[in-house]
Amino acid sequence: MTKKIIYPAIAFIIIFLSWEYSGLFFENQALVLPPPVAIVKTIFSRWDRFLYHSGVTLKEMIGGFLLAFLASFPLAWSMYSWSPARLVLQPFFVFIQCIPMFALAPIMVIWFGWGYTAIVIPTALMIFFPLTINIYQGLRSTPQTYIDYFRINQATNTQIFYKLQLPWAIPQIFAGFRIAAAIAGVGAVAGEWAGAQAGLGILMLESRRSTDLETTFGALFCLTLISTSLYGFILLLEKFVVNYRPVASKILVVVISFLGLTLGGCQQQPTSQQVTNLMLDWLPNPNHIPFYVGVEKGFFSDQGIPLALIKLADAGGVLPYITSGEVQMALHYMPPTIRAVHRGIDVKPIGVVFKQPLNSFIYRANEGISKPEDLEGKVVGYCVDGTATAVLDFLLSQNDIKIKEKRNVTFDLVSTLGTRQVDCIYGAYWNIECEHLGSMGIKTNHFEISDFNYPLYYELIVIAKGDSPQTQPEYVERFQAALQQSINYSLAHPEEAFEIYLKSNLDKSEKTIAWEKKAWAKTYPVLAKDQHMDQKVWDNMSDWLKQHKINY
Repeated sequence: MTKKIIYPAIAFIIIFLSWEYSGLFFENQALVLPPPVAIVKTIFSRWDRFLYHSGVTLKEMIGGFLLAFLASFPLAWSMYSWSPARLVLQPFFVFIQCIPMFALAPIMVIWFGWGYTAIVIPTALMIFFPLTINIYQGLRSTPQTYIDYFRINQATNTQIFYKLQLPWAIPQIFAGFRIAAAIAGVGAVAGEWAGAQAGLGILMLESRRSTDLETTFGALFCLTLISTSLYGFILLLEKFVVNYRPVASKILVVVISFLGLTLGGCQQQPTSQQVTNLMLDWLPNPNHIPFYVGVEKGFFSDQGIPLALIKLADAGGVLPYITSGEVQMALHYMPPTIRAVHRGIDVKPIGVVFKQPLNSFIYRANEGISKPEDLEGKVVGYCVDGTATAVLDFLLSQNDIKIKEKRNVTFDLVSTLGTRQVDCIYGAYWNIECEHLGSMGIKTNHFEISDFNYPLYYELIVIAKGDSPQTQPEYVERFQAALQQSINYSLAHPEEAFEIYLKSNLDKSEKTIAWEKKAWAKTYPVLAKDQHMDQKVWDNMSDWLKQHKINY
C-alpha cells in the first residue's frame, strides 16, 4: 500500500517541478504553457468568476445529460423490440455521431436563439450515441431463458421489463452514464463557443484570445474537475444501484418520469421587455467601448432602442444571424459587407465606429523590417477567411513582394508572432494587437494597409437586414444619434468609458486590463466624429474590388 502511494506521489512531484521550471530553458514558453503555480494562484485569486462560469457549464452538462437519456431510453427500447427500427436507427445514430458538434452548434443558435436550449442540444447529441447503444446492449443482455421463465409464469411485458430486463441492464446503462459524464463537458463547451455569453468555454476562449493562459488553464482545470466529479458520482450511484437493484430500478423509473416532466423548467424564461440585439464582431475589446457606454448611460434607451450586446467568438461570422433574424443589428466590416451585397444578401449599413482602416501588417521591431519591401522572403501569417486572402495576395503582388510562405494562423495572431512562427501578421488591428504584443515584452511596428495602396474604407460599421425596421430612415436617425452620443461621451470621458467597459466584462485579468487600457488610449482618438457615411467611399471600394477581380 505504501508503494502504491509513494510512487504516484513521486511521479506527480517530478512532473510538477519539470513543468514549473521548464520555462527557464524554453524561450516564450509562457505564450504556450504557463507554470502550474501561476495557474493555481489565478484560480484562487479569481475563484468567484471560476465558480460562476463552472455553475453555468455544469447546468448545461446536466441538461444535456438528462435530455440525451430521456431520448435514448425509448429509442433503445424500440431498437430492442422491433428489428426494422434497429435497421433504421443504428445508421442514423452513426451519422449523428460523425457530425462535428462545433459545426452544428451555430445552427442550433440560429434555430433556437441565444440561450440554454441552443447549448443543451449539442451537448445531448454528443453523448446520445454511446448512451443509446449501451442501453440497447443492456436490454439485449438479459438471458432468453429468464425471459421464457417469466412468460411461462404469465408475466406481462411490463413486469418483464421492470422486474427483469431493467435490473439486468443496469450495469450497461451505467457504463453509458460513465461515458456520457466524461464527454458531456466537451459538448457543453462546443455549444458555448457557438452562442453562449457565459460558461467555462467562453472563459477559455476570451482568455485565450487575450493570451491570459493562466485563466485558460484554470478554466480547463475546472472543466476537468467537474467531469471527474460527475464520473465519480456515477460510480457511487452505480454501487448503490447494484447493491439495491430491485429498489433502485423502481427509483430509476420514478426519476425518469420526473425528469421528463421537469426538464422544460430549465429553460430560460423570455424577458418581458423587448430588446434589440446588437452582435459584436468579436469578443469584447476596446473597439466596442462606445456601445457599452451607450447602454450604461442610457443613450440608446433614450432613443427608444433598448440595446443588448451579444459577443461573438467567430470574427466576421455575423451575417447568418442577421439574415435569420436572430439579431437585429451587428458590427461588421465594410469590404465583406460589399461582398455580401454582391452575392445578393440584403444588408445595409446604419452606423459607423471608425472612418479609417485599423487593419495592418504587424511585425517585430529591430529585425530588419522597416518598409513593405522588407517583407520579401518572410513568412506572413493571416487570420482572414479563404476568399479574403485574395486581398492579401493582391497587395503583395502589386507591390512586387514575394514572401517565403503565407500561413493561415486562424486567430492565433499574437502567439504565432510571439513564438516566431511567422515574421509578420496580416489582419491584426494596429490599435489592439500592437499593445497586446507589447504587454508580453514583444516590441512591434506596423504598416497600415494604405502603405500598400489599399483604398480608404470604414473599419467597423453597424449593419441590419435590408427590409427590417432597423433600416427605416427614422430608426436609423435615432440609432445614429445614440451611437454618436456614446462616441462623444467616450471621447470626453475616456477613463470613465473604460471603467464602464470593465464593469460589463468582469472576467478581464489585471494583465489584460493593463494592455487594453493602453489600446483604448490609441483607439478613442480615431473614433468617428460623425455618422455621415460618404457614398464615394463605398463606391471606390466596390470599384477597386471589381477592377482587380477580387471576389471579396
